[in-house]
Amino acid sequence: MAESARLSAETRKYILGKIAELLASGGEKLPTERELAEEVVASYATVRLVMKQLEMEGFVRKIRGSGTYLEPGAGELLRQSTLRRLWYFRSPNSNNPARDYGSWLMTEIKKNAAARNWKLMEVVVFSHDEFLAELHRRLEPGDSVLYLPPTEPISVRQLGELSRYDNLPLVVIDWEFGNVSISNVTSDNRRGGMLAARQILKLGFRNPVVLLCEPRLKQLESRMQGFCEIAEMSGVTPEILDCGVGVNDDREEFARQTLVRRLKRGNPPDAVFAISDSGAFGAIRAMRECGFEPGGDIGLIGFDGVSAGRNVTPTLASVAQPVAGICRTAFEILENWVPGRHPQYQLFPEFLPGDTLRKNSVAHSKHEEILA
Repeated sequence: MAESARLSAETRKYILGKIAELLASGGEKLPTERELAEEVVASYATVRLVMKQLEMEGFVRKIRGSGTYLEPGAGELLRQSTLRRLWYFRSPNSNNPARDYGSWLMTEIKKNAAARNWKLMEVVVFSHDEFLAELHRRLEPGDSVLYLPPTEPISVRQLGELSRYDNLPLVVIDWEFGNVSISNVTSDNRRGGMLAARQILKLGFRNPVVLLCEPRLKQLESRMQGFCEIAEMSGVTPEILDCGVGVNDDREEFARQTLVRRLKRGNPPDAVFAISDSGAFGAIRAMRECGFEPGGDIGLIGFDGVSAGRNVTPTLASVAQPVAGICRTAFEILENWVPGRHPQYQLFPEFLPGDTLRKNSVAHSKHEEILA
């Protein structure tokens, strides 16, 4: 933090302390700005700037020729200002927690912040560079940070810049960094892919497709890797369908288009593993468009466990992300922060049963008849 910013923060802290004293004693008039400058050992200009900010925020009002007085709402504003501040820098989301994983995560973070009496400051960022710039610009001593990164690769340079905040209570969520000096919490995506494969194989499916319906980042690659490892150990080689999804693309629509093209080629798969629930919703549309019934003709399992999957017909089988556990663990790290330590957690996802994953009982000859 620059020297001027440090002095301004110290001055603000001192004046807020004077406001607290006035509130406790029943007083309402603050010392003059020159008197405050002498007390806090700051320049008159710094005190004037801080007092102007406090006036704009509603703490005080100035009466010309009389002095500076507390506003009626100063007590509540002071209470809010003393809450521990948590900056949540997040990628854009659809603001629909029933269908969108990022929105679901946001809902849980708000719950945890409220339960712990933390003041949540939310900032949307579109790139790692924008996050790093905002991090440098906005933070004050005592602040904590949660970061849900946008869906873009992170460079060595960006990792290096992020690791400079070694002593800052900062946790990155939903990102697999590996062994680096940054605290992070995420699902065990490889284990989740393995779980999806086991569910498909134990029901007798032997011709599965992996539908890559998210940008090709490490956590999505891990889901595919885990699925393929288990499948190949069972003598099954999954077909990989890459939807070519970019950061700003509609996952559901790209999944629908990709699977429609595949089904129309003939020799359809008997099961689909969509590596996100958004892609799974698109797969349901694609199957019906081509004359197949999800769960009856072709098995389907998604990945995320969003609540909208419970409301579709048939209900969506999915590998459910441990969202509550991710958020709880992230807050526990911040509450027990020790500079220089960088805990990293991968929490286990769980299988969420659904009617889209039942033993296929329809012959492939019928599939070919439908497509003919």
